[in-house]
Amino acid sequence: MKQALRGLAPTIFEFLRGNDGVGNLLPAAARILELRQDLLAIVPAVLRETCEVAEFTDETLSLRVSSAGAAAKLRQMLPRLREGLLDRGWQVNAIRLRVQAIASLELSNSCASGPKRAQMPADALAAFGKLDENLADSPLREAIRRLVKRHKKS
Repeated sequence: MKQALRGLAPTIFEFLRGNDGVGNLLPAAARILELRQDLLAIVPAVLRETCEVAEFTDETLSLRVSSAGAAAKLRQMLPRLREGLLDRGWQVNAIRLRVQAIASLELSNSCASGPKRAQMPADALAAFGKLDENLADSPLREAIRRLVKRHKKS
């Protein structure tokens, strides 16, 4: 199983790197995902689905928050959030909150009037499917499953 994954992984990364510079985004995306995991470990469970990392630049973390009420609760926790991220090795000097609806993937996929999506080549879709089969349960595996499901519908 691991050998199959090793043979598949370069194919996926080659695809992403060769696809209009998407490969340049991989390190930044990995960094944001790591920051998101650390943030969610600090945020109380009742608020986890109300906030999402929007941006992290110049030691300033910007969070999208789904409602003004959730933003008010998070605003009270900003010192605790900042300290928790500092403890985890993130150099965060400021946290900004932006109230903005966080659309679920299923809702955005069901909108018929939404923007057109690029079609994923069948071989790339198959490679992601094989990767999904070989990964342990994780947020990455769930993201790949959603990606495959979304592009199979297109």
